[in-house]
Amino acid sequence: MSDSTATLPSTLTLRCTPELVQGQKVYVRIFPRSVRDEWEKLKGDGDDGQKDLPPDEKKNLPYSTALTYLKFKTGGYVHLDRYLGFLVSLQKIDDDTLRHVFRCVVGYSKGLSTDQAILLDVPQVADAIANTPEQEFDMARLLKPVPGRQPKCPDWMYVAVPWVISKKLAEQKFTLYDLVPITEKVPAKEKDGSLKLDADGEQVYKNRTIGWKANPNKREVTYLPDSRGGLIAWDHPFGRKYNVRDDATTVNAATKAQYAMSRLSVVMKTEPNIVHPVVFLDAHVTRVHSNMVFAKSTNIYQGSDGLPVLHTELVRSGSVRAVNQRALELLARDEMDISVLQALQERVTEERALLEKAAEEGEFPSFVTPDAGIIRPILPKNDNFAVGTGPGTLHLRLLAEHVSKVLGAKASWVDFTVEPMNFEPRPTDKQKMAPQERASRIEAGELLHTVGFPPAEEITASVNAQGFEHLRIVCLWYRHNTRLRMLNALSLAFPNSPLIDDPAPGEEVFLAPGISAVFRKAERLLAHGDANNRTMEFKALGDDFASSESQVMVGVWCETEIPSLKKKDGEKRNAFLLRKERYDGKFQVRRLLAKNNLVCQFVTGMKPGSFGNPATEISPPKPGKDYAAYMALLDLYRSLGIIDQRLARAIAKDKQGDEAGNLVYCGIHARRQTKTADGKHTKRIIIATALFPPEEEGGAWTMRAWTPLIGAWVPYREAIAAFHASDYALHVDGKGQSDKERWAEAAADVEDALASLVRDELEPGTGYVVMVDGHACRRMWTGLHNENQSYQEDDIADARTWLPGYGKGRNAPRRKPSAVIRMNTAADEVPQYVPVPRETDPDTEKESILFASAKLHRADVDFGHPFWVLFNIPRNYQAKGGDLGKTFTRWDADPGKGGEEGERETNELKTPWWAVTSTEIYPLGSADGVDRTMLARATARLCHQTIAWADRSRYPVPLHAAKQLDLDHPQYRRSAPPEEQGGEAADE
Repeated sequence: MSDSTATLPSTLTLRCTPELVQGQKVYVRIFPRSVRDEWEKLKGDGDDGQKDLPPDEKKNLPYSTALTYLKFKTGGYVHLDRYLGFLVSLQKIDDDTLRHVFRCVVGYSKGLSTDQAILLDVPQVADAIANTPEQEFDMARLLKPVPGRQPKCPDWMYVAVPWVISKKLAEQKFTLYDLVPITEKVPAKEKDGSLKLDADGEQVYKNRTIGWKANPNKREVTYLPDSRGGLIAWDHPFGRKYNVRDDATTVNAATKAQYAMSRLSVVMKTEPNIVHPVVFLDAHVTRVHSNMVFAKSTNIYQGSDGLPVLHTELVRSGSVRAVNQRALELLARDEMDISVLQALQERVTEERALLEKAAEEGEFPSFVTPDAGIIRPILPKNDNFAVGTGPGTLHLRLLAEHVSKVLGAKASWVDFTVEPMNFEPRPTDKQKMAPQERASRIEAGELLHTVGFPPAEEITASVNAQGFEHLRIVCLWYRHNTRLRMLNALSLAFPNSPLIDDPAPGEEVFLAPGISAVFRKAERLLAHGDANNRTMEFKALGDDFASSESQVMVGVWCETEIPSLKKKDGEKRNAFLLRKERYDGKFQVRRLLAKNNLVCQFVTGMKPGSFGNPATEISPPKPGKDYAAYMALLDLYRSLGIIDQRLARAIAKDKQGDEAGNLVYCGIHARRQTKTADGKHTKRIIIATALFPPEEEGGAWTMRAWTPLIGAWVPYREAIAAFHASDYALHVDGKGQSDKERWAEAAADVEDALASLVRDELEPGTGYVVMVDGHACRRMWTGLHNENQSYQEDDIADARTWLPGYGKGRNAPRRKPSAVIRMNTAADEVPQYVPVPRETDPDTEKESILFASAKLHRADVDFGHPFWVLFNIPRNYQAKGGDLGKTFTRWDADPGKGGEEGERETNELKTPWWAVTSTEIYPLGSADGVDRTMLARATARLCHQTIAWADRSRYPVPLHAAKQLDLDHPQYRRSAPPEEQGGEAADE
């Protein structure tokens, strides 16, 4: 056990005090507006002779060339702002170097070669950049706190500080150990609870784990700083070559060669009402790609003490990627380390030759990861890989110990205390039961927990509260196994219903008073392909959807499968997604049903094939194990706006439950669509939802939604149908000319929504709370920014609205919200929880607490109001094998044993290691008399209890429902921003 364990923090959130950077100098050039304008013009003119490149990539050319050159030239600790706001480095950069590189950049933008570019007269912009004075700053002076004020640091400090801290953390070796169990012998028992005896009638004992302690056999690894402001265990990779076990398991060469590295991230941010900036620390697994031509970035070892591992982006060159060739040419002419340049060039040349050969032979190129060398491209997406994602929770604890060891008394942490509250139990929580009852349930084949289906009477109450008398679930299928899975799920959801045996097509099966189901085989309606006459197929089933009485609410549960559609040769990604959208029956069926004012959810009937194996039909799992079907049915309830009493019970749990239960909770979802091929900005997507308390005590909560297209608050079910029946807003500009103005237009839409809410939906005197994702909406309202938390609305000279609902003018709400609650789940902007022991027995080193906490924590702030963080233990982490990484690190992960089904062992190395996630909750702008603690607790409870999902969600119910309405849109995957399209993360 480390001596520093007793002083370890609860989160990896370090105060960035002046002492951490004492004596460190930094060199900065801050460019004036005239230079920035010339740079923007240069970006717009950039071509480099590559006329086939998309506009965004043309514009990145000068920036990439200049930054790559400066990184190699100066050793790596340099950052050029993309908009030329500043240039920051840890060593001086002379004027001639800047004049030289930017002269060539201008030449490249005109299509000149390197030989031609270096002969140019020095352009005005290059001279202006070089003549901008380089200023030397003492970093500690810029970090001095001002009591009662948010920290105000220049933008470049958020780049430079992580460099300095990473260098400090790399000065000492990182200590590794695993946790070993402390056991005691206890009598073994039979399933019925009786004592277990051996053949001779002697008592049988077993070892029971009663605690954990650090393994005294410790070892050390070395981390090197990288140019991003993190650290990499460069000489200590993990993979099948390194995590060896001699069990004769055969693995193909490509898989055996795959490996990954441990990376520690160091990110400087701010938090509300803390006078210092904070440093968020975290651990990741960086997986190394087999090639450079399809990677987006690469790490390069520079081979000299004091120089960081260089992280550089790879630029597109035709259909593949490579290190910026222009920058390499310049560096070679400057007689930089030619061995690194040659290695880069040789590898790209070899890989391109392999690509060309595969194309000639009509085969798919196959790359085998080279041995760990000086060049290590980063895997650009989460493909199947020999090393799984996630470092494990023990690694986070070791990181906290390392920081405390290296920084000592200089390590000042942000403190968090547990908020004294309890969460209402969920149906899926583990149930406490005696061993005899557990044994008897297992023997009888009964479930040890409930799936999370709401009681029938609560469903009926919610349906009635929406103005309907009956709920009909229309089940559309085309495989008998899927039909059986639907029948089994409904039987489990309505255990008191008459036995559902084999209903005839179109026969209405009554599940409970006011609830029924209808089954139809609808293969032609549901099948993939864009030539199907779905409208005619839908009309043939019209009797199932139509009703002579308008009091029937209809929800449609459909079967689907993942289409086996592949890219055509030379087909661009967006074109493929568009073709896939038109081919995928799921998208088309959702649109068709939405046009008929119906909502639907899908369950997959086929398991996709992998490694050349065909897809297989999903057979009905054991009772209680078909979670995909159960979640689909619960999602259908959510789409219908069915809300059971869990929310009411959860909110009432608080000692201020009456106050919390009388508020209307409004969630605002905002997203910017991707740019079109011509590079123009698009309109923003705005969706608002509102969760209304019942008019009478004991009644059902209801939910309504608003979109600009609808322009009014309608039931959530109707909003989904109307939103999904139409395309996203056209990819054209709004009236605003700048990005800031367009975000202001989006904020004005929210003001319209809230004005309509107050005017048309709220009873006089009813308060409402607005919940927003602070990361997604940071450009819309200045009052959300951390830097403004020590100011008032009138102190900020900005034309934008301060907070949602604070607008002024004719279209503004008549009254402000009772509070605005800013949510944040961005991984690099919220604290990372450290599951460390809080108490340890000094004699046995037994730790009393090892497991992660899923409680709400309050930050100990320096002034003003606090913020809270809800730590979440993912459902996968609690599953079998999900707690890997709790007692050992990836270096000790077992690659498992192959063989026959009964002989196989868990591949710990390949398995994803799940860790605790964080949701930041910050109530701000609250009205007089509204308790912020009550709001934080209510928000946490609305995350803990969800409408459809049986576990905790990252967002509270209203915000989650608003976002889900967008995620379910038929066009979402094609129009989502790259970071939300999935599978693009390099570090996990």
